[in-house]
Amino acid sequence: MPPRSNTSKRRPQQSGQFSSIRRRNAPSFDSMFEEDSRSNAISLFSFSIPNPLQYFRRGDDDYSSTGPTSSYNTTKIILYGGVGFIMLASLFDTYLRTPSKQSEEGEIIGAALPHVTADGKYHGRYPNSLLTLFYPYTLFRDVVLDQPVDVNDVPFFWHAHVSDEIPVKKVLKTCYGADLVELNTEEDVEKAKELKLVSSLVTQERVGPGSLKEKLYNGQRKQPIIITSPHIREVAELFTQENMGRMLSFYRHPIDYDLHPNLKTKLPPDALNNFMTRLLSDVHRGELGFKELGIAKQVIRQCTLSGTRDLMSESILRFGQYFGWVPTGGEGTKLSEETDNAIAKSCIDDI
Repeated sequence: MPPRSNTSKRRPQQSGQFSSIRRRNAPSFDSMFEEDSRSNAISLFSFSIPNPLQYFRRGDDDYSSTGPTSSYNTTKIILYGGVGFIMLASLFDTYLRTPSKQSEEGEIIGAALPHVTADGKYHGRYPNSLLTLFYPYTLFRDVVLDQPVDVNDVPFFWHAHVSDEIPVKKVLKTCYGADLVELNTEEDVEKAKELKLVSSLVTQERVGPGSLKEKLYNGQRKQPIIITSPHIREVAELFTQENMGRMLSFYRHPIDYDLHPNLKTKLPPDALNNFMTRLLSDVHRGELGFKELGIAKQVIRQCTLSGTRDLMSESILRFGQYFGWVPTGGEGTKLSEETDNAIAKSCIDDI
């Protein structure tokens, strides 16, 4: 019987030899990135950046690379991938910021935010989720004490009470030489919208940088122009993002009120029990909830330079100092600051 071949016995040995040869010849993790690991910097577009592999270098003899991407190491993939991601992100950001188009019915086409309609009803300073909730009060500037008043902002006096309207208007005209744009009826407001009142004031240099004909101390101004009206929501739509409204108003105890006659015709008789919240939230009928109360409180707290009826003289003086109005007969300089305040206080007290 011929002797049994030892081929089968040798095959495992050969296989083991070939395996060890492959392991010895296969590029290890270190050898793959040896070129990148030697240097502490990588050149990219004529710039040198730190090499991240010097921190993550580790040995792994069983790691090998095959296929058409074996010429790309991890560093290049990270760098090229990062550049590509930045380029794609900028393209998507430009697309998302593109203004939405409108259909013939006035509906917005597309999901890009923020939505801006042709009539500007979603302009303002609130996050997108709150634009529709607080419109048109988004066109009022936030009132922050000790913050300079922007020269492009338009003062707006909202008078819901007759007893506030008459004395305050007289003080503004007499003590500060103000020019008042009185929009007492809704028809007046609609006409102002048709004439583009705010834009015309800018053109006439009554609002904006052109209105500062004299260089007075601390940005003060003489003979300001002020819009007055009992219709807060309708007048708010006159303002724009370039020329936002700065509202001032007086508040009192809810029981002590004498509602403006032009507002009484707008509200039903049963709505007078909480007319302030109903006017600000634009809910004239039905029950009021926390949503309507929150809107009203937000407007008064955030958008209004508030005065009180029992301290009317002090409140008007504070209004003038906040807006930087120079009283009639004042100079508007740093040296005349105390004198100007004394002139304004004396005039207000007399009225």
